[in-house]
Amino acid sequence: MDKFLGIVKDGRFSILLPRPQCCTVRLTRIMKPASIAEELVTSHEINLAEYEGKAIMVTGSLPEHKGWLYEATVIEQSGPILTEVVKELFR
Repeated sequence: MDKFLGIVKDGRFSILLPRPQCCTVRLTRIMKPASIAEELVTSHEINLAEYEGKAIMVTGSLPEHKGWLYEATVIEQSGPILTEVVKELFR
C-alpha cells in the first residue's frame, strides 16, 4: 500500500506526492481485481465532501489505469494552516 499526499477539490483527490503519480482520482474502498464493473467500484466510493479544500494523506493502490485509487483509506487530514502551506509548496 502506497501513501499519497494531496488536496481535495471538487470532490476529487489531486495527488501532489509522490510527484511521478500526479493526477486527480476518486477514492474507492474496493480492491482492484483483474476486471471489475464500474458500478461496483463507484458503489464503494469514499465521499470526500468533508475534506473539501483540505490537504489529506491517503493510503491505497494506484494502478496504471488512472481515475481511481483502490483500497483507499484517509489516514490524516490537515487543518487550515497546514493546508495553505501544502498548497504553497506545490504551486
